[in-house]
Amino acid sequence: MWLSQFANPGVLGALYLTPTFPWTGLYPIYPSGYIPIEQEEGVRVGPLTLHPFMGMAELYTDNVLRTQAKQSDFITTVAPGIQAQLPFGSRHLFVADYRTNIQFFHRNPSNNVQDQTASGLMRFNLASGLKLDFQGEHKLGHDPRGSALDLQSLELNKWTATSFTGRAEYQGGVIGTALNVQTMHWNYLNNGQAAIRDRTSNFAGVTFSGRMLPNTHALLDFTVRQEDYDQNKNLNSVTYTISGGAKWEASGNTTGEFLVGYQFLKFTNAEVDQPGPVLSLFRRDQDSFANLYVMGRLYWSPIAGLAVTLQPYRTIQQTVVSGTSFFTATGVNLAATYPLGTRLTLTANLGYENDRFSTPAGVSAGTPVRSDNLKNAAIGLNYRAVRWLGIGIQYVFEDRQSKVDTFTYQANTTMVSVQAFF
Repeated sequence: MWLSQFANPGVLGALYLTPTFPWTGLYPIYPSGYIPIEQEEGVRVGPLTLHPFMGMAELYTDNVLRTQAKQSDFITTVAPGIQAQLPFGSRHLFVADYRTNIQFFHRNPSNNVQDQTASGLMRFNLASGLKLDFQGEHKLGHDPRGSALDLQSLELNKWTATSFTGRAEYQGGVIGTALNVQTMHWNYLNNGQAAIRDRTSNFAGVTFSGRMLPNTHALLDFTVRQEDYDQNKNLNSVTYTISGGAKWEASGNTTGEFLVGYQFLKFTNAEVDQPGPVLSLFRRDQDSFANLYVMGRLYWSPIAGLAVTLQPYRTIQQTVVSGTSFFTATGVNLAATYPLGTRLTLTANLGYENDRFSTPAGVSAGTPVRSDNLKNAAIGLNYRAVRWLGIGIQYVFEDRQSKVDTFTYQANTTMVSVQAFF
């Protein structure tokens, strides 16, 4: 389940200038608390299984800054990494994973990034049927151009995020339970963002499932997300979500999971006059907010080889816009893959999202409230020459129409990538 198209690996690739390397998973732009565990044979070193990999890509875009005034650029990406897997106790697994995303912008070096992600996972599969995952992650990342978090500064916003995630899952014959908890600290490194956005994010969620039919389970989900800011105390908040739905595997070619419910945002502190010149701009027009919550994923294979994934979502998210305190992201993403022979795969994606920001406090009637409509379309080909070597090409079109003209843009991006994976 992904909170936004900005975090959804199905829409990444040349979108937001991040290449696709399909055989090692996509480089995660944002912290996720999730390690994609490689299933290939790998390189055996005693009890260890090693998966070294290297991706290289060249991108061209006609709007590198994602602004109304277009400026083209070429981007070279080098993405090495390695994953080590160590089984122990016959049923359990330790995974260490490191991957990086080094990008050089030929005409705009202020966009250069050296993202890095280091993570470790302990997975326990107990004989009782209880599954436990514990993961730690440290990430050096950035806000990509064109995302709702990009303020169009000369340099990209850069940050570090350190997180610890725990999961427990038990699926009995009829009733199942899953518990997820996470704590994460964000530290922003430039563009004066530290005072505004440095914070600790805490999350806890529990999902109950009950079998209704042989291949269908009813779901009941409760989550709590807390944002505790280091300095920008007017934005301290807790978001509560309660939702219900179902997950199913109606046949061999259809699976899905869908939740719909209610989300309630409550600011935890009374509003105060914060010191200028920056923090004083972050005021609230309301102390709470509630609306519809939606999260879903539907997988369908209508014919042999064709895989279609539909993901709708509606969530409240953190803001970076002066005077506002949150925004609601509502969208849907449609992705498809189809094999063209044994080694070539066609990929396609369509995405739409509306980001509606809260009304700036003290705003006059003539000032527009920021609301963005984002659309993207992508098509690509992935060719696996041999088991350990693959080549990909992709084209992506992006369009954002905003009530604040500064954030309106269109962009066309093409990408060629090569990847070695062992």
